[in-house]
Parts: sequence; C-alpha cells; structure tokens
Amino acid sequence: MTSPFRPVSFWESALMTLPDAAFFDLMRSVLGTVKTPFNKQKLVEELSRFIIRPDIQENIAAYIDTNDRRIIAAIALLSEPVPGELESFFTGEYSYVELQSMLLNLEERLIIYRFRDKGVLRIALNPRLENILAPYAADKGILFPAIEGKLKANETVESSMFNSRILAALFSFLLNTEVQIRDDGKGTVFVFRKKAAEQGKILFPGVDIDSSAGGLLALGLLCLVKDELVPDEAKITAFKALSDRERLEHLAGGIALFLHRSSNSSAGSTGKIGEVPFQNRGLLKSIIRLVGNFADIAKDCKILPEATMIKLAELFRRQETSNWGFPEGNFRLAAYNDQSRLGIPEEFPSASILLRSLVDSGLFSIVIMDGKHCYYPSQLFDTEKSAKKPVSGRSGVQKQPCIAMDSGLSCILYPEITFADAMDLAAFSSVEETGTTVRFSLSRDSVVRGFDRGYNAEFLWELLERLSGGRSPDTLKWNLDDWEKRWKDVSLNQGVILTLGGERIYLAETEPIASLIKQNLAPGIYLLSAGIDEAASALSDAGVDIVGRPSITVKSRTANERAVETNIRIINKVKNETVIESIVGPRESTETSLERTVENSAEQIEQIKKRFCLVLDTLKLTKQEREELESRIERRMIVSETQLKDTSLRYEKLEARSLDYVGKTGVVKQAIVSGSLLELSCLNGEKILGFPESLDKKGGEMILSIKPRDGGEPQKLALGKISVIRRIKQSIFGV
Repeated sequence: MTSPFRPVSFWESALMTLPDAAFFDLMRSVLGTVKTPFNKQKLVEELSRFIIRPDIQENIAAYIDTNDRRIIAAIALLSEPVPGELESFFTGEYSYVELQSMLLNLEERLIIYRFRDKGVLRIALNPRLENILAPYAADKGILFPAIEGKLKANETVESSMFNSRILAALFSFLLNTEVQIRDDGKGTVFVFRKKAAEQGKILFPGVDIDSSAGGLLALGLLCLVKDELVPDEAKITAFKALSDRERLEHLAGGIALFLHRSSNSSAGSTGKIGEVPFQNRGLLKSIIRLVGNFADIAKDCKILPEATMIKLAELFRRQETSNWGFPEGNFRLAAYNDQSRLGIPEEFPSASILLRSLVDSGLFSIVIMDGKHCYYPSQLFDTEKSAKKPVSGRSGVQKQPCIAMDSGLSCILYPEITFADAMDLAAFSSVEETGTTVRFSLSRDSVVRGFDRGYNAEFLWELLERLSGGRSPDTLKWNLDDWEKRWKDVSLNQGVILTLGGERIYLAETEPIASLIKQNLAPGIYLLSAGIDEAASALSDAGVDIVGRPSITVKSRTANERAVETNIRIINKVKNETVIESIVGPRESTETSLERTVENSAEQIEQIKKRFCLVLDTLKLTKQEREELESRIERRMIVSETQLKDTSLRYEKLEARSLDYVGKTGVVKQAIVSGSLLELSCLNGEKILGFPESLDKKGGEMILSIKPRDGGEPQKLALGKISVIRRIKQSIFGV
C-alpha cells in the first residue's frame, strides 16, 4: 500500500508557498512573536523543530479525538482528496459546516495541510507527525462500522427476495405481457395493461417490476419490439451459466444503469431505453464490478448502517472511475465552494442509485435497527450454487424431483431447482403463484410461445420428466405433440411469409387469406402483402386457432443491431482488499479497544486544557486577549505554555448573537472582505449557508444580501431576524 505521507520537504514547500499574511499568522500562532529580519526558510525549520519535540508530540497525540481519527483515516484512504470528496464521503454524518470546522481545526493544529496540484487544492497528512498519525491512517475500520447481532423477523422494511424461481417467474411474466415504455417526467416507467399490472403486484409483492425489467433490458437479455419484450436467447444462455450470486450482481448492475439512464437528461447520447444502443459495455462492466465489491463485503452477513453503505458506494465509484483511466483532475471533486464539481463522470450512477439497485435486485434488504436505516445482505451469499443441472440416474430421470405436477397442466417448483431449469420451464409456461410456493402452468398458448422461441415438444417432455422424477402425465405428452403438429401445419414467418402444410393448404384459396397473398414462393409457401398482426387476424377469421410465429426473438433484428450486442460473461472483480478486510475482519476486540481509547483521550484532553487554563490565570491579559487564548485552548491549538506567555494575538470575532447588532455587523463585514461563508440561524428556525454580497441600511434596519452556497437567487434578510451569525473561516492555504 502506498504511504499516505509525502516527504517532509514537500510539506515545508507547501508552507513556503503560503501568502505572507497567512504564513506569518501561522508562525505567530505556533511560535509566538516573530523576530525581524524575517527569513521564511528558518521559520519553517524552527516550526519543524518545535513540533517534533517529545513533549509537544505527546500533547498533539493526546488531543486527537474520534472525529480527528475518522478524518485522518479518510484522508489516507482517499489519497490526498479535495474537500468536496470528503464532503461526499461523510454525507449523512457531518454537515458541511461541521466538516469544514474540523478540517480548519486540524490545519491550525498542524495535523493536516493543503497543497495545489494542477490548480486543485488537495488535503494531506503532515509527515512531521507520521509516527503519531500512521496508526490512525491505517485504521480503515473506524470509517466503516458494522452492526453486530442478528436480524429480527419484524425488522425488514424493504426487500426484493429474488431467487432462481422468482427471477425465472419474472421472465415468464414479462415475456407473456404486452408493455409500453414511457417517460413520466421523473424517469422511465413500464406501462402494462390494467389486468397485467394488477397481476404483477399480486405475483411479485415488494418487487419493483419497472427497475427489474429495466435491468434485464440494460443487460440485453430482453429487448422491446413493438410493445413486446422479446428474449435474446444467446445472452439468456450465458446468464443461466452464472452462479446465484453472480446473477444478482449482474441484475443489480443492469438496474443501476437503467435507473441512471432513465433519469439522466443526457441519456440520448447513448440511446433510448429499450433500444440496443442503450447498452454501454464499459460502464456496465464497471457497475457490475462495483456491485461485486459490495457482495464481497456482505459475505460475512454484516449489518451495515446507511452511512457506511454511502461511503462504500462513493469509494467504489471513485475507484472504478480511476480504473477508466481518466486523468486525476478530471474525476476528482472540485473544492467545497460554489464552483462546479468535476468529480466522477456524469455518466456513472450516483451512490443513491447504486444502493437502490442493491435492494431492487435482492442483494440487500433495508432494515431498521436502533432507529436507523441499515442494509442486510441476502442469504444467497451463503451459497455459490452451480448453474449446472443436477445429476440424473441411469434412465435420465432426476434422482431428486425438482417439480411436482399437481395437475395435468400445472407444476410447483421446489427450491432445489436450478435457474437454468426454471428458465427452461418459464419459456413455455405462465406464472400463476410466487412466494413460499412458486407455481407455473402450461397452456396451449404458452407452449406455442415456447415453440416460437425454438423449443420442441420432445425437449419439453424430457425436461418435465426429468424434473418431476418421471411423474408427468401421459396426457400432457399427447397435448405437446398435438400442439407441435398444429404449430408446424400453420406458421407465420417474419417477412411476412405464410407457410401452409398438409390438409391446411386449402386456406390459400379462402378469403380473406387469398387477398393477402402477394406471391406464391413454393408449394405451401406464400409471401404476404400484410403485416404479421393483420395476417394473424385474417387466419383467425378463417377459423385457425393456432398460428405459429417461429424465431420471433432478438435474433431476428438487423445485423447492425446485433453488432453492438455483447454476451454476458462472468466479470473478474476489482477489489479494494484493504477496505474489505477492514470491514469484514474481526471487530469486537478492536471496537472495545477503540471505545476505551476514546474515553481516555477525552479525559486527557480535558486535563491538558485545564492545565493551560491555570497558566492563563497567572498572566496579565486584556479581556480580548484572554478570550482569544481561551478560544485557542478550547480549539486544542495550545500545546506548550510558551504559546501562552510569548504570543502574538490577532483577535477575530467569528460569531455574534441576539441583540449584538455591532457584533453581527462586524462578522458580516469580515466575511464580505475575506470572501468567507456565513451560517445564519434565523428566528423562524431556518438555517442558511451562503456567501454575503452586501449589507445595506434600509428604513432603519440593516439588510443582509446573501447568496446560498447551493445556488439560487440571493436572499435578503434583516439582521434583527437572524438569531446567530457565524463566519466559516477559510483554510490558511486558500480555497
């Protein structure tokens, strides 16, 4: 692993490049009065000698609390991040103001520093304190806490429990249902007929059919052709060969890509939903690799808090983007002010979409523990069930039945059935029931659809015999053979070509079929002038109840469309082994030790502060000087008595409250001059974070104009309606 510490000379150079005002303020706050003539190099050397003194390092180390440790570990993990990356990483844990205040405090205490890299300001750890900071930098576990304990039955809030049977049932449902795809203004949705939509809710409770169907589209397993979802047989064959876990990883990746493309206004550049160009091979592979990292972490069935999952998502997104080969400055987030974030490419799904795809695919469930949203991994991680067919006996009959034929045309699927077998059943069945019991039914229409996809009666019968343990009724075999014969006698082919066989050849001379024949290509083979739906309607009017439509699948599309398709393959995952080991490794003893250390550290901090306050009582100071030194003690900047006795103070008012109009005015004016952010707490409870633009007197009141940090039009507020004004100091290294 690369060391998170640069050479000491690099840190010294970063100090040397500070503007004079910031440089001397820093030196005076640590070393006291700076004597003339000024020599920057000698001052930096004196600062280095000061902070490596044993007594100083002891106090610096004792001052480090839990929040400090987390930020130190994050800076090491993210490899000199920009502030915006830390802000994203700690989303849901620290507000912007809290994080910014902690970063500035670590700067004041010389634990971190910033430097410019190609115009981008980055955060790094002070190499002069490596012996103190190295253990904290290596402690990744503190960033990704997991919850120990077992899940209770009533704690699941949201779950899509996909397994081999349910996923095969979803394929059956989608392939037997007419559907349209529309944009409802919030994203892409699938529009089913009312009866089908109601049936879908009953069959798949808790399953987001829109996102699941979209994931299958994004993977290229299905394609939309004239309001009909049709399968790509080659891809489905490859999909069957995956293990249970790998299938869910691919489904989650497809769902994430679908959700992102459907809600992204730039989706037009890569194709529309339902069209083959919608697929993006490189992006899809990256997403599946990323999902695989989550799956690796979940092997130990840890319960992970939402904040941990968000950080992992941001970390894995950052890693995958780096794997794409983007230059450093193109994928890192920009600084924390109102500049645009460059960061992770726009075409990569957000953390929220990635986490939703984990739930919609059934990889994780959302649970409530201790009042917090947590993610619980699927029990499918406990097994790596092979997609191969179970061993058969000498007669080819399954040793252990995987289905039960409960009537002539209905069967119950046992949990032991493989996904490949379940998909073969789904190809010529309709799903009737899911849940504890999964039931498929065979009908004339569903079996004909199987013939259209390339299956034959012999294959279907042998499959049923094998899976049922030789308990399929003979009447079913007779029906299959009869339906296949009638399917062959009358079939429609794309083009549109009508074939009539045997005793049905007379239909060519009847109305309305005769009027549709454009050319007689061969005995019993006719080219029609009508579309396939119109021809099917005409045959129905002529009394034909079974009309074959063989090979109406994705294979029938144009060569150009086929050229952009890709086979699904098992993806070798790019893993962040250090992070994964930190999360899934033994944590009980580490956490106990950490809690004890934090308690001792808090006690040490208070003892050191109290000792310095006693020294302060012996000094003759003005009120402002005492307040400033007390503030520095509280901010853990004071590590030596000499910083109290021989110091150069520059008083800054950072906060004003209530009726202190003079103080409020001063804080605002300082913020305008320095370009600092203000945090406003209004009397109505509203909080505003933004950059002050002006302060004007109107009608006896001072009116503040402030532009919100997150964008939008400037707001105008009377100072009297603001209970607290707090200025957010800027980094001494610049914004």
